[in-house]
Amino acid sequence: MHPFDEMKSWVGFGPDDEDRLRALLPHAKGSLVGLADRFYERILAHPTAAAVLQGDAQVQRLKGTLARWAEELLTGPWDEAYYIRRERIGRVHVEVGLPSRYMFTAMNVYRQGLCDLALQHLPLDQFEPTCTSLVRITDMDLAIMTGTYVESREAMQITTLQDLIVSHMPVTVLLLDAQGHVTAATRPSSRLFGDVPVIGRTFEEALPPALAAAADLSTYMVRALATGREVTLPRVDVLLEGEDRNFRVSIVPLDHPHARVLLHVEELTEAIRTEGRLLRSESLAQLGALSAAVAHELRNPLAGISGAIQVIARSLPAEDRRKPIMDKVEQQVRRLDALVTDLLDFARPTTPRFTDVALKEVAKAVADLVTREHPGVAIRISGAADVRADTNLVHQILLNLLLNACQAMDGAGEIRITVAPGLVRVSDSGPGISAENAEKIFQPFYTTRTRGTGLGLAICRKAAAAMNGQLVLAPPVPGSGACFILSLPGPAPMPGSDA
Repeated sequence: MHPFDEMKSWVGFGPDDEDRLRALLPHAKGSLVGLADRFYERILAHPTAAAVLQGDAQVQRLKGTLARWAEELLTGPWDEAYYIRRERIGRVHVEVGLPSRYMFTAMNVYRQGLCDLALQHLPLDQFEPTCTSLVRITDMDLAIMTGTYVESREAMQITTLQDLIVSHMPVTVLLLDAQGHVTAATRPSSRLFGDVPVIGRTFEEALPPALAAAADLSTYMVRALATGREVTLPRVDVLLEGEDRNFRVSIVPLDHPHARVLLHVEELTEAIRTEGRLLRSESLAQLGALSAAVAHELRNPLAGISGAIQVIARSLPAEDRRKPIMDKVEQQVRRLDALVTDLLDFARPTTPRFTDVALKEVAKAVADLVTREHPGVAIRISGAADVRADTNLVHQILLNLLLNACQAMDGAGEIRITVAPGLVRVSDSGPGISAENAEKIFQPFYTTRTRGTGLGLAICRKAAAAMNGQLVLAPPVPGSGACFILSLPGPAPMPGSDA
């Protein structure tokens, strides 16, 4: 049994009701437009409904539709086609965005209005049966329309939720037709595709050419379609816009009129970088432990050697030709002792003691120490700011940077220290650092000097990180010296705090 026939049997709607409704039509036809006017007058009085309706032109169209609905209510035929048209009304209300309560309002207005017309124009013995027929047909109309309204609303909400999920997926999925054109896509990554729409373009045009070439997508696309099996490229490394990027690409053959291939592109760049940082951190931790063990083993023998050399040197006459040799040995012992100290500093956990630090005052104190040893270097300090940091660690970092600058300038030149809130910039007039060495200089034991230990900048970066800060080398500028930037944002907020 069709749902409409089932509804008729429930409410008792039959041929007699159809005859009564048709008999009312000649008396009501001239008033149907007026009832539509009355309904929309009530609706537009409510801000919620008025906000949905888009101008007078749309309202006039809807009035005409409502009048035609009312005429069909009285004329029929009340068949399956009638039922389908009522279902469509419910769906249109969802598409327009008009809440379902306004369907109840319309039904009330028309039911009351048509009953009033029946009272005016029909004999009293026909009035009550006609109103009963009107109640039956309007109840069925309302049931049909609200039923499809609810179904359409739920379907729209599910579709919206699915679109929300798809649009925020951390991957890009393209559906391709038999000619390789994109027929559908998730919201593509702007880093990968820019802002150009991809629908209708070939996958070679949609994807960066370097990625398509590195993955050899054309070859693997043919293979996937020929075998009917998914092809996955676990890692594709490609240089995009001067940056090394990494992707996982899957090609899935489909059997659909509008989609022959699903192309799944997932960027792995950040995950691979994070994995690399963790591996480096683990390696540095192991290196630190080994360095500490070696340093402890070297320190005591070095102290013994240094003491013995000093005793021997003092026992020799001033004119003894062996005395300069002893002095050189003593210098090398002191250099090895400095290396041991750096090794211990590098291996030792850094626990900062946060206080209010006046960055300009620390910079002045470090500058005074350095200028005594390097009088040919002019150090200029500008700006002032306070920060929550460890005074000793800031002092250690600035001292190391200034001494490195002095050595790079061979003891003659200018160093500029610029202080800003949470920031200290140290630049010099030396030869600068090449882009090739820019990141290497922070690696333990890497040095360009014959007497350097290669641990100074590694220790400084570690100290900066302990203060929740960062030490970086600014991008090299041709004709300028090196510029280091120490950022000190202060201690990290405690979990659960509002900071």
